[in-house]
Amino acid sequence: MLAVAVFVALLGCLRAQELRGHVSIVLLGATGDLAKKYLWQGLFQLYLEEAGKGHNFSFHGTALTATEQGQEVVAKVLESLSCPKDVAPARCAELKDQFQRLSQYRQLKTTEDYAALSKDIEALVQREGLWEAGRIFYFSVPPFAYTDIARSINSSCRPGPGAWLRVVLEKPFGHNHLSAQQLATDLGSFFHEEEMYRVDHYLGKQAVAQILPFRDQNRKALDGLWNRHHVERVEIVMKETVDAEGIKPSALWCMGQRSSQLSHGRDCPPIFSSSYPCPCRPQGPGHPCAGTWHTPGRRWVNPRE
Repeated sequence: MLAVAVFVALLGCLRAQELRGHVSIVLLGATGDLAKKYLWQGLFQLYLEEAGKGHNFSFHGTALTATEQGQEVVAKVLESLSCPKDVAPARCAELKDQFQRLSQYRQLKTTEDYAALSKDIEALVQREGLWEAGRIFYFSVPPFAYTDIARSINSSCRPGPGAWLRVVLEKPFGHNHLSAQQLATDLGSFFHEEEMYRVDHYLGKQAVAQILPFRDQNRKALDGLWNRHHVERVEIVMKETVDAEGIKPSALWCMGQRSSQLSHGRDCPPIFSSSYPCPCRPQGPGHPCAGTWHTPGRRWVNPRE
């Protein structure tokens, strides 16, 4: 389901654009735990959905990991990709081969690295006789790295005139309301609001995603009981069974403690109560969602919708 969340976010970026052409998708943090388990699979699903519909793609995995080591990691991930059950094995092998040939890894660490990536994308587009439609950067990195990366993209890796830019940001978006506002301000100095998408992949988890359907399917039995007159309290235990192997200590604090307690912990209660989360856009005084943590983010992508 997390791979589906990634797919939905990127598909939204693509289908918001009318112009067709070459699209470069840059995965920042491509050797990380989340990328290995879910994000590359999500990119593959995007390719399966959009291949042959007007866009040409190239996929650029990037990270601080040294080039040779990163290439080995990404090669193993690409080999493990899977197709939907309705895709024949022979066709799946063909699509995987195409995707692997379109995917590459490079170390992205300095401003010069970003400039080199931009030149390589331009050379690829020219060599293939295409024109560049746009670039998508998916931030699978801790939020403290967002600002420096955004600065490098803005100064050295923006597409040329006529092509669009989109960046996808994962939660946690800061660690509290104040830091989220500051991060929104910092990013706003490098990107226009319409260039930014914020995605909460946690809402794509199967257990969370099934809560509302469960309520709908059992409405007759539960409507008379699932209310404040009969429910004393609701306890939410968010126990992860997947270990943290492969996640850097610097990211654990953000992804584990802050993400679950501050971010996901605030999203799940309204879902467990069978109510939809607060709207993406800021709400005025008197609205029940006024002043919520979501306020700094104008555009959130909910993978359940």
